[in-house]
Amino acid sequence: MTPIYGNDDLLAQIRTMAARGRLPHAVLFHGARGMGRKTLARYYAKTALCTGQDAPCGQCASCRKIDHESHPDLIVVPHSGKRGGFSVETVRSVVKDAIVAPNDGARKVYLFGDCDAIDPRSQNTLLKLTEEPPPHVLLVFTAEHRNVFLTTMLSRMMPLAVRPCTEAECLQALEQDHGIAHSDALAAAAACGGNIGTALEWLDSRTLQDLTRAAAALTEAVSVRRQYDILRLLAAFEKDRQTAMTLLRLLDAQVRDSLVLKYGQDTGLMGCDRRSAEALSRTVTASRAAAMHRAIQTAWDALQANVSTRVTLAALGWELLS
Repeated sequence: MTPIYGNDDLLAQIRTMAARGRLPHAVLFHGARGMGRKTLARYYAKTALCTGQDAPCGQCASCRKIDHESHPDLIVVPHSGKRGGFSVETVRSVVKDAIVAPNDGARKVYLFGDCDAIDPRSQNTLLKLTEEPPPHVLLVFTAEHRNVFLTTMLSRMMPLAVRPCTEAECLQALEQDHGIAHSDALAAAAACGGNIGTALEWLDSRTLQDLTRAAAALTEAVSVRRQYDILRLLAAFEKDRQTAMTLLRLLDAQVRDSLVLKYGQDTGLMGCDRRSAEALSRTVTASRAAAMHRAIQTAWDALQANVSTRVTLAALGWELLS
């Protein structure tokens, strides 16, 4: 089986539920991009479909078919629609297919990956199936945030939070599973806070490397309230909306990490630079961190809504000083 790093408690929970015959009929794996949501979703499916001892055994025909992406009862639902979510037509086809008996065993698993753009109409179309699926049907969803789903949908599924692994585990994964040289793997693991997917992306992208350095510098400037540096660093991204949005995502993770460190936790960090997060943790209060998070989210929403990048970043710079 493909190694899964971190999330030991979550893996144990899934195995325990399977051993007791109590796998929920609908689950949502949620967490930041790159932390292995879809890998865990496939682990859940493998556990549900396994025919061996101590599921997932990794040795039975079902487990091997999943490893080779050829299991007929694991249906990965394709993205569709203009926003890359799941169109009503696609959801209707799933609802129609769900009544058909499994091909190989006792269950069918439908995997809806990356649901962050799922439409409310599609969710309403899926609601009845999520509430009362046929006995042989399991539904598995992944998303960055729980709140992309309607309350009615959330109430019918079990949310399972995916956490980052440690830097040491990230380093091990990069070296052993991806053949990354030690020095490069060490830099990527340190920059990406235990997020293996982001670390791999970081290694392949000079732009992302520059962004993580900018986010670290911005975090440090915020920690000492250096007005000029904050505005200067943000202004450097005013001509590239998508890059600016990535910078805001990195900065938000840094703010989050500063609170984690402030209250004595040194695991589960999600940001791109521990040193600057530690600097911010020494000066930030919980209320100020919450205010910064709201300001960053407001700026991100504004950029997504096509508001002027220059104006949005300038406004954020002043908000970060308040």
